[in-house]
Amino acid sequence: MVEFLPLLMVFQVLLSLIDRWAVRNVNPALFSQELMANASCLVMDHEVNYNPQILLGKAHAATSSIGSATAIVAMLEKNGTLKLANVGDCGLRVLRKGEVIFSTTPQEHYFDCPYQLSSQIIGQTYRDAVVSNVDLLEGDMIVVGSDGLFDNVFDHEIVSTISRFNTAVEAAKALADLACNHSMDANFDSPYSLEARNKGFDVPFWKKILGKKLIGGKPDDITVIVGQVVSSADVLEPSEAFQG
Repeated sequence: MVEFLPLLMVFQVLLSLIDRWAVRNVNPALFSQELMANASCLVMDHEVNYNPQILLGKAHAATSSIGSATAIVAMLEKNGTLKLANVGDCGLRVLRKGEVIFSTTPQEHYFDCPYQLSSQIIGQTYRDAVVSNVDLLEGDMIVVGSDGLFDNVFDHEIVSTISRFNTAVEAAKALADLACNHSMDANFDSPYSLEARNKGFDVPFWKKILGKKLIGGKPDDITVIVGQVVSSADVLEPSEAFQG
């Protein structure tokens, strides 16, 4: 039996209510940075006991900064089980032999208004997190990203990009670059524009008559983490995060 190295992937991204914090002269980065710093410090806490949902709760409770953020926490245990807890619309994909075998589903109140952890009393908590377990095999690729990735890059593009690189570091950077390029492309029919049309948002009627439709990428914070499952006999190369 292959013994897997434990891997912790803790990830979060600022959310779309940045403008609300900005008008209050609040730096929205502070909340998310402190939230994830707390998660990193508390990951080996005996009360957490490799439970990503509990880890989110303890990290949130320890965060004193003002702001809000989505969050996803994933833990890969030695037996190959990936346990994750997700609040909001950041996401995770598991790739095996060139196919997506698992994907998270975004949590939204309505279109473009995701769940989030917040410094305010009213809001989501760790209890609102979607909790999932996935059995992984050696060689599986794990892609974690903000909505800036998944709003601008289709799953088939993720698969094809991952297949072109030999390391998780190279793959993460390539995905971040691709998402950044798509986000600024007004002619790219992105996952975000496709979802918007499906939710009833589109160009004015007179533009539809001319054959036009709502397209374009979504400029946003972009964070990508890529990891590969290896056996304990191998040296585990750290996954990399790239932001844009």
